[in-house]
Amino acid sequence: MTQTFATRIQDLVGTAVTDNNALTEWLTEEAVNAIDIMNPEMLVSASSTHRIKAGELFNDSGRNVSGSTNHSATLTTLPTTSGGNLKVGDIIASKSGSTTYPERMKVLAINTNDIEIERAVNGTTADIVAGGRDIMKVLEHSFNTRKFKLLEVNRDGYSAKLIPSGLVQQSNDSNSIHFATKRSPAYFIKSGNIYIRPLVNGYEQGEIIGLTYPIVKYNMVSTTDLPIQAEDFIVIGAARKYLIRSMYEEFAQLPAGITTTSAPSAPSLSSNQVAALGTAPVYTAPTIGGATEELTGAITDGTIGTDADFQDVSDWWEVLGHMIEDEEDNELASAQIQKISTYLNAYAQAMQNKINIFNDANVEYQAELQRAIENARLSSQDDAQALQKYQGQLQSYSNDLNNKNQIFSSALQRATTKYNWFIAQYDKLTLMYNEKAQILRGVQA
Repeated sequence: MTQTFATRIQDLVGTAVTDNNALTEWLTEEAVNAIDIMNPEMLVSASSTHRIKAGELFNDSGRNVSGSTNHSATLTTLPTTSGGNLKVGDIIASKSGSTTYPERMKVLAINTNDIEIERAVNGTTADIVAGGRDIMKVLEHSFNTRKFKLLEVNRDGYSAKLIPSGLVQQSNDSNSIHFATKRSPAYFIKSGNIYIRPLVNGYEQGEIIGLTYPIVKYNMVSTTDLPIQAEDFIVIGAARKYLIRSMYEEFAQLPAGITTTSAPSAPSLSSNQVAALGTAPVYTAPTIGGATEELTGAITDGTIGTDADFQDVSDWWEVLGHMIEDEEDNELASAQIQKISTYLNAYAQAMQNKINIFNDANVEYQAELQRAIENARLSSQDDAQALQKYQGQLQSYSNDLNNKNQIFSSALQRATTKYNWFIAQYDKLTLMYNEKAQILRGVQA
């Protein structure tokens, strides 16, 4: 492939995607999904090995063993020089020249001229500590797994088994059934880091085998480490996310409804006997904020449901996003998308029905008004002019309403056409996405 991921997504959605940050985020999310569903053989072929060649690091604590006296293996308070950077809980060792001695000790308390210690920790043996030695802080090598798909851990050619972090002390204790040996090593994970027992040292080495979850950027042409089968899955998944956002944006751009001026009021006639006129018809737009799942009667009475009966349509997008990104339930997501499409079609029909109702009532009202004008045989020119003016205002109100309805209907039709295309394309991509996912999963038993 020589095309960037952004270009490949554009080919699927039919338009350029300019939000590069969103593309990178979607591609990276789908790369994680691909790795998490990949079959074991494919995972192994794409895996890499990270090696630990030394189990410990040593940093000078800034303290030394006091004097030249040899301190016995049973001593639990070790005289030292003052100062330094030791903390309670530190694991320490003693060092002379280039030699670091095998015993490990745990700091229990720190005083000015001595430290209280626990002897022979981490499976070591207590020994004499000669005066004048440096006190070294012992740091253990680990491997961070927070962005890593772990497959296996080995120690010097032997497979290590996972143990709870609460069994660390037992893994160092030769009298425990959980004691870890060179031929039966163990590892535990704490705070996202892997630790191997026994510690690796000298010619030995630990192996951490797995896949690092990659950051897939929009302008990359390949994920490099992942198999080619995963790349199609990643691109299609990101394209689906783009279509979902596009559908939401298209819906959000719809106007709330038709806004018109107030209907004109009938004039008050004082000098002529004119039959009382009925109330002039007023257009009432359907409310786009109300959702519906049962559209029976929506077209005949011009309503689409009420907030008391149905959940607010603005929540449907959060539900749809949850189904796709969290639940990854394509069937429910497709049903939710169809529900929104049905709602838009019902709203358009309900709105047209409202216009029809208004126009029908207006025709009757105009006829009634004309009869009143003719029958009254007004003798007052002022009253006749007032009625004619009112008739003109009412006609202007009707024309304004119809013009605005035509503009709104056109906008709704354009949005519905786009929305229906998004639905069809999303359904097609979902089928492709599921096919690629099956390839990554492999043959299911």
